[in-house]
Amino acid sequence: MTRIDPLWRSVAVAVALATLGACAPGDQQGAPSQVASDSTPEVDIIVVGAGLAGLSAAIDAARAGARVAVVDMNSVFGGHGIQSGGVAFVDSAMQREMGYRDTPDQAYRDWMEWAVDGDADWTRFYAENSREMLYDWLTGLGVTFDRIRPSHGNSLPRFHMTHRRGLNLTRPIFLEALRYSNIEFHWNRVAEQLLKDGERVVGVEGRDYRAGNRFELRARSVILATGGFQSNIQMVKDNWRADLPAPGPVYSMSGHNSRGLGHRMAEQAGAALANLDRQYNGYAIVPDMLGLDEARGYYGGNARSIWVNKDGVRFVTELGIDRYVFDKVMQQQPEGHWSIYDADDKDGFRLNGPYFVSEDAVDVDKIQRLAVENPAITQKADTLAELAELIGVPASALEATVASYNALVENGESTDVDGLPPEDTPPVFTIDEPPYYATKLYPMANKSAGGVSIDIGTRALDSSGNPVAGLYAAGELTGSAGMNGLNGLDGMFTGPSILTGRVAGRTAAAELADFPDWQSVEFTRRDGDWADAAISNATFAPTLGPDDVRAVLAQTRDGYWHFERVHNLVLERGYDCSQCHSQNAAPFYAAASRSDRAVQTQLCNVCHLAPAGTLPGADAQRAPVQQRD
Repeated sequence: MTRIDPLWRSVAVAVALATLGACAPGDQQGAPSQVASDSTPEVDIIVVGAGLAGLSAAIDAARAGARVAVVDMNSVFGGHGIQSGGVAFVDSAMQREMGYRDTPDQAYRDWMEWAVDGDADWTRFYAENSREMLYDWLTGLGVTFDRIRPSHGNSLPRFHMTHRRGLNLTRPIFLEALRYSNIEFHWNRVAEQLLKDGERVVGVEGRDYRAGNRFELRARSVILATGGFQSNIQMVKDNWRADLPAPGPVYSMSGHNSRGLGHRMAEQAGAALANLDRQYNGYAIVPDMLGLDEARGYYGGNARSIWVNKDGVRFVTELGIDRYVFDKVMQQQPEGHWSIYDADDKDGFRLNGPYFVSEDAVDVDKIQRLAVENPAITQKADTLAELAELIGVPASALEATVASYNALVENGESTDVDGLPPEDTPPVFTIDEPPYYATKLYPMANKSAGGVSIDIGTRALDSSGNPVAGLYAAGELTGSAGMNGLNGLDGMFTGPSILTGRVAGRTAAAELADFPDWQSVEFTRRDGDWADAAISNATFAPTLGPDDVRAVLAQTRDGYWHFERVHNLVLERGYDCSQCHSQNAAPFYAAASRSDRAVQTQLCNVCHLAPAGTLPGADAQRAPVQQRD
């Protein structure tokens, strides 16, 4: 049975809004604002969020002749989708070329069995429509999938990935949205509450981050595609699974703006929230060591290590399947666990993210400096007894644990713990070369698997299962329509975001016909290659040096999060301004025209380098699996 949850306790509301820094006093805790019935809508449909779900919704709504406004609190497209790994497809052309026979029925059985309590209607709809509505549509937009990985919960490979991960998935969708004359974008605007005419949602109200002024935008309906809430740590903890110990510190690796704002707006408008404790979180993250955001961390660790708890005892098969390892690790909360390794294997430590990649390769030296040899992250000692004292575990227990593990390896015995199935054959290593290292790993808030309750048409539903008039929801805001159930599936967060977005756009556009005075708008779709859209201003030149840029970045400003992250990375890597700013690339002013925006997207490659192992074809799946020709 679906459980309907309240959003969060009042104290969490205050914390979240303070974190957002976007609320005028007293504005945000009341009911949606009412507008006059004769208010003229500026557009037909407002889409809140320019990630995978929002962009997909905008495109399908525009194709149906709707006037669409996309509102996003960031200055660029992408949302959480820019961090995505890939998409799950059923019976794709790529699967066929590789000899895999796949069917919707088989995918449905796999996913329902693995997810446990996944939404049956949406899972069936996804399995039957992913080839046409996702794979064919995306490849038609220019998305190129260069490899397929096997993944848990699938009897054959379905997890399709792109080079540079989420960038080359989201960018073609954004470029397609830019082509439509009936889609307008409103950047740096945070929608804080919905507008209603009686019981119908008819717009949004909020604040322009950069200008600082309030805004209202009215429409005939609103599609919320604001993402999950895993960057709101208080909300994550307030909705922690009741069968697990309460966690200690938790760090986010979710989208920067995944803070639950859409959940609050939807609930205040009358929508129900379901299963907020279903969170696809992780267990191997280290705190920010770059000074960028104390609430965030970086996913990583050392595959050539063992994990011990507060008693100095190894308690889990480290390379086991996520769904089993997560529960074992969370049972160690709130004290947590440590990754133990030695001098021979310290170079195996890895961190995920653009800050730890250089020229399309992992920057091992940087990771060693910032994580392994950083006493704020990792403890080091010449003996295991000294290391145990530093991390606060019994010395005798840690010594016995390491000795027992080494003996298993040397005798060629299994190193699995408690019979948990390993993910792959574990590497053969011993821990016997001083100095010894201990890195504390923390829970990672990553993806929301519960959220706004919707029907198969993405209409937001109230606690009685009735649609909230004029309100639709898509993407991670809905917990991927509940398809992941109790256990997440690879590619089943990004895929459902796109699919529910497309359905939302179609449903909202089709229901415009219910308005007697509505007429579809005539629109144009720009054809051709956006690369011919050159910047017109040919006279600009850099006037700021690195010290000037550091001065600009010294004070954080609302609406400049992406600008600040980009230029911090530029300083870190020592890039020259001309690497991004030039006559035929980005000017020294905010891109305004569609052409400028399109050209600007081509510069994303500068920062979004491909992590090692994700170069084209580097890890394409070719291993034998079930039901192959």
